[in-house]
Amino acid sequence: RALARFMEHRDAFARNEPLRALYEEWYGRVGAQLPSPALGPVVELGSGPGLATGFLPQMLLTDVVRAPWHHLMVAAEELPFANGTVGALVLFDVLHHLPSPDRFFQEAMRALAPGGRLVVCDPYISPLSYPVFGWLHEEGFDFSVDPFSPTWPAGKDPFAGNQAVATQLFFRRWPLFEQKYPQLRLLARERFSGPSYPLAGGFGRKPFVPTFAWKLVKRLEGFLPAPAFAWAGFRTLVVLQRS
Repeated sequence: RALARFMEHRDAFARNEPLRALYEEWYGRVGAQLPSPALGPVVELGSGPGLATGFLPQMLLTDVVRAPWHHLMVAAEELPFANGTVGALVLFDVLHHLPSPDRFFQEAMRALAPGGRLVVCDPYISPLSYPVFGWLHEEGFDFSVDPFSPTWPAGKDPFAGNQAVATQLFFRRWPLFEQKYPQLRLLARERFSGPSYPLAGGFGRKPFVPTFAWKLVKRLEGFLPAPAFAWAGFRTLVVLQRS
């Protein structure tokens, strides 16, 4: 079932020009934050349909479900890497799917080399994105769930997610994050991608507007100041460095 879903996503991605443009931009943001290759391998966790290959081919692709394009089968809560050997861990639309973010961050502190980076690109819940993620997206979100809980539910569906996790960890409850994971120092934290994201349709729908209209919306977003995305953003990029 998982492999079939990955294939569906690959097919939908190939047919959706606005979605491809968004992913090119987002993976470009990720790539700009990666450290020197000398620190160790760059590992993407939860690579799913393997879309990163077209943007950052130097990454090792991994997932809890094996597919032909994955290099390794890896669970984020049990990383198969020796202490201090990984140059970067990339989670692209993955953090909100993890059964236990707390266990993952503990593992990240262990596996990352000093100076290694954790790069997270995930949904952001803003006033504008709130109704879209809450009512129109299949995963939804729940702010009542404690993202710091060490509980690791048995048998969790890897496709199930809580899109509030990044907003909770990196914005609303950031002081607690700093206390719990002192070895992960914040390097960058930004919110971006406004209405162009939902208008692209995603993997389950076609774009909601013609491509020329979508490009116009995307261009207009480029004139928005960064603070505007606290109210209108749909995505966040957070970069943490292992001290």
